[in-house]
Amino acid sequence: MTPTTILRRLKTTAPRPRVGRVAVVVVPARPGRRDRARRAAVAVVTGAVVALAAQVALGVAVNTEVSPLRDPLYFDKLALLRTHPAFFAAADRPTTVLLVGSSRTLNAVNARRATDALTQHLGRPVSVFNFGQAGAGPVTNAVYLRRLADAGVRADFALIEVHPVFLAGQHAVTPEARWLLPTRLRPAELPVVRGMGFPADAPPTHGPRGLLASVYEQRFLLLDRYAPWMLMDNRRLNGGHEPDAFGFCRPPDVCTPKDRAALTRLTHLQYAAYFPGYRPTGCGASAVRDTLEQCRARGIRPALALMPECGGWETWYDAEGLRQLDTLLANLSAEFGAPLIDARRWVTVEETMDGHHLTGRGADRFTDVLARDALAPWLGGAR
Repeated sequence: MTPTTILRRLKTTAPRPRVGRVAVVVVPARPGRRDRARRAAVAVVTGAVVALAAQVALGVAVNTEVSPLRDPLYFDKLALLRTHPAFFAAADRPTTVLLVGSSRTLNAVNARRATDALTQHLGRPVSVFNFGQAGAGPVTNAVYLRRLADAGVRADFALIEVHPVFLAGQHAVTPEARWLLPTRLRPAELPVVRGMGFPADAPPTHGPRGLLASVYEQRFLLLDRYAPWMLMDNRRLNGGHEPDAFGFCRPPDVCTPKDRAALTRLTHLQYAAYFPGYRPTGCGASAVRDTLEQCRARGIRPALALMPECGGWETWYDAEGLRQLDTLLANLSAEFGAPLIDARRWVTVEETMDGHHLTGRGADRFTDVLARDALAPWLGGAR
């Protein structure tokens, strides 16, 4: 074998050098400024759409009353009333008695106790419910009675409180306007209360703001209902007026003379502008008539009630105004066949917190007297 042949074989059989493998790493390109701006815009628009949808959804819920935020006091009390099926049954039900009025009624009539007493006195089933509300006057009573009838409530008898101060017509502004804000009213109720003389401009919540800014418009009520711990000093809308299953809110059983004197002074300051020159000619007087007309139209037997006032109250009013009040109520009582229960002097000052809100023990005695001496004869004689 020649040297040339040997060299050729060595070249063909010798191992070839391996070429090293190179790992290829793909690095994503950084988004450009235009892409980042587009993504930010999408996020902003999406957030705005979600926020607007939430606002509109809340507004629709309030307007359709799926949510109780328009008038929580009313809707919470209605929910309690729904637990008393007698007020919604068409037949084969106990005699039903509905009480409407202010905190005077709310704190004075123990409806559970009255139910038991009347059932015993009359020898037949009776169901009493206290629909009194803090700050409710004659206009509120008229609105609530309409709502309750529309909700299917069937009351055989209605005890309608007349709060004399809320009838004052000599003052430019009715005291009930402090509590019955137009935001609590349905749009269809505005012309009704205006017809009684009650000032009620259409609130922003009845317009576009009620849908597009509902969270802002309902901010306090949202916190009050769903996050009360966020309220300053936990001052809730219905704080101190939480009712029992029959709608009665029991006050403290006793009140010391010192506390009573302080509370009476505060009460006088609250209503001081309405006592001088008192005349029962305001929108409240029209609202009482309206309520009686509603009762007549709906087959409800009404009675009017003046709740306790003592400890100085009797000296605060203008005397001529009180005489006119007596005449007004006597005429309404005769016109509508509605008994007038004058309970202004039924309790002692020691049985009150401030001369017109009763203590718990005062409410017990007052309820017993009311049921025995007024309600039982009224219900028993109405056939």
